[in-house]
Amino acid sequence: MNLVWLVLTLAFATILGSMLTDLELQNKKSLYQMWLFAGFMIIFDSYIWLSFGHETFMKFYPFLAQIPLFIVFLFISKHKGIKLVFIHLTIIAIVSSIVLLAVLISGFWNLSETQMNLTALLLYLPTGFITYKFFRPYILYMLRNTDKGWWIFCIIPLTYTMITYSYSKYDMTSVISGASLLPIARGLIFTLISYIMILWIFKQNREQLALQNEQSLLRMQILASKQNLELLAESQEKTIVYRHDMRHHLKLIDSYLEDSNNKAAREYIAEVKEAINDSVIENYCENYTVNLILSSFISKARSEGISVETRVHLSENTYISDMDLCVVFSNALENAINACKKVQDKVDKNISIICKIKENRTFIQITNNYQENVVFVDDFPVSQEEGHGLGTKSISAVAHKYGGICSFAAENGIFKASIIL
Repeated sequence: MNLVWLVLTLAFATILGSMLTDLELQNKKSLYQMWLFAGFMIIFDSYIWLSFGHETFMKFYPFLAQIPLFIVFLFISKHKGIKLVFIHLTIIAIVSSIVLLAVLISGFWNLSETQMNLTALLLYLPTGFITYKFFRPYILYMLRNTDKGWWIFCIIPLTYTMITYSYSKYDMTSVISGASLLPIARGLIFTLISYIMILWIFKQNREQLALQNEQSLLRMQILASKQNLELLAESQEKTIVYRHDMRHHLKLIDSYLEDSNNKAAREYIAEVKEAINDSVIENYCENYTVNLILSSFISKARSEGISVETRVHLSENTYISDMDLCVVFSNALENAINACKKVQDKVDKNISIICKIKENRTFIQITNNYQENVVFVDDFPVSQEEGHGLGTKSISAVAHKYGGICSFAAENGIFKASIIL
């Protein structure tokens, strides 16, 4: 029964790790290495268990199970370093807390060791649900958007793990009747309160970052709306002028025709048509918000001598909020324009914007030329400028919000941002 309990506990710890981090298989070689390492540890742990018994195995449990599990997640987790350490210590704290709670219940009801193990296994189900429902969203958001403060967060689960191990060596049957139950129980209460505070901090940071992002996007939308209104006003003014002068245009054309000067008449008509076309605001798609954004950025791009091609098919009513559409298009187009501005050859200053709906998913692809080397960190392009990577991380956050994906690639002078929402 102890062996079954241990296997199910490790399985639960693995599931928790999968919940609380972004998993990403780098390549087949890493996958083979992971399975090779996992297989070796299973064989080695089985040998220790069979040769030296359950009590000896549990004394060296951190080295035989916890550290190997951390190494396995190094192969498949998108997050490395101190962030992964925090996730791993959190998993240990959660599992240890459940086991300790099972010990307390067993001590109160005078249950056997087998019944204690069954109690712990039964507690795994609601704990997994609570972790997934309430803890996971804040953890993932902080992992993706915050790089500071993780050392401080690690202190709490590390302290609790050290206290638990120093008093019990993971031999929970001896804890029930021993004097170590009280300090471990105090450590459990302290850890629970600390994690409630961590969750509150994560929640506050998430709301603050979201508010800052929304304020920035709102300013951008206001600017885009203002520019569009200015273009409308200019267009309306030109229309009034052309309407007022239309009789003069028609009179001049009529004079050309009376003189049988058809060439001059056609040239003048073409000139008037071009002037009228210049005064019309382009309509890129049916979605009002996206059209505002495209009008603003495309106008900016053309003023920099950048050629823009659009194939945008997006209706007015979509399941994506206007704020999130603004995040994706504004950040992607701003990055594209900044990259194209650095291209020396005017012929190679091109941006392509594609947006279409397929199988109830929105596919967005923005490509542009670039000249300088593009550096990737954790699959995100970065630069040496202050605040680098915030735009692409915002795009990634929106993609994850809708259960989609995003990718960025740079090859042969072409940068491609692909987003599925």
